[in-house]
Amino acid sequence: MARTRHPNAYVDYYILDLAARESIVDKGLAAEKQAIAALWQLFEEEKLSLVTSVDEMELDFVIHMNRGGLCVTDTFQITDNIDTFEKWPESDHADTDHWRAIVDLYDRLEIISGHDDMVGEHAHPRLYQHIASVMRNGPKTPADPGRDQETAILRDCAAALHTVYDIKVWADMKHIQYDLNWSVLMNILPKYDYHPDLKGPQAEACKRLLGLLNRVVNIGKKSCPRLPLQDSHIGFILDIVRKKYCQEEIDRHISHVAHALLNSIDYHLTIDGELVEKFAERKVKLENLLREGPIRLEVILPSELARRLA
Repeated sequence: MARTRHPNAYVDYYILDLAARESIVDKGLAAEKQAIAALWQLFEEEKLSLVTSVDEMELDFVIHMNRGGLCVTDTFQITDNIDTFEKWPESDHADTDHWRAIVDLYDRLEIISGHDDMVGEHAHPRLYQHIASVMRNGPKTPADPGRDQETAILRDCAAALHTVYDIKVWADMKHIQYDLNWSVLMNILPKYDYHPDLKGPQAEACKRLLGLLNRVVNIGKKSCPRLPLQDSHIGFILDIVRKKYCQEEIDRHISHVAHALLNSIDYHLTIDGELVEKFAERKVKLENLLREGPIRLEVILPSELARRLA
């Protein structure tokens, strides 16, 4: 008798993030967190495969951990990056403990695709474009790097880097100078009515800005050996940072869905109810565009999958 194949489910960063949380603010996610735990138990009992794409997940690590101020310089050494950040006196140990828990869960997943050096919309352009045309509510609007306040803050910080960096430290590509980057940001934030505090009411915004500034510095070091940075070059750096590290949530969803489709996955787990509804409503349209027959993939909440597999 042929062995029955057990189902598989694709996991993205948001699933791991929720699974790794000790407590949740949004009580509406309590059922999903409980369901993820139940699905993980099935995974450990080898009754369910939990899979992911290493390339997409590692880009997620960079994007999301950046929002906590961490600079992930090498995803192969991500725990070392976390350890280094934790040594900085201003770092939040609740964040670093949470990131380590996420990485630990990620390391247990099965890998279905990865390390082809092509991620996001560049990985499988035709498939990505078809999914994007179906899943987006309208055309993609390019971000204007010159108008929003966040970009203005980063621009001012980039222009002031020469006040804290000497040539020797600027030439150091190996280390992230969190203290110098934060000192620059602290001087700029009051101009925009921010209180520079990584543990206060504006902590989330300050951490995100620090993470983006870390990126600006990293790219600046690689592309410009001397300070101060020129205005035109600052614009070039900010354009890279905004496009890669400030992606819309739907862009990341589309990239993960593309990998799940390419690998004939049964379920794509998400905690985004709108994504579940949108994919179900537009699945037939996507099938017509792809012209490859019925799509087996379902985008599904963990609670619904746990109910089906109970």
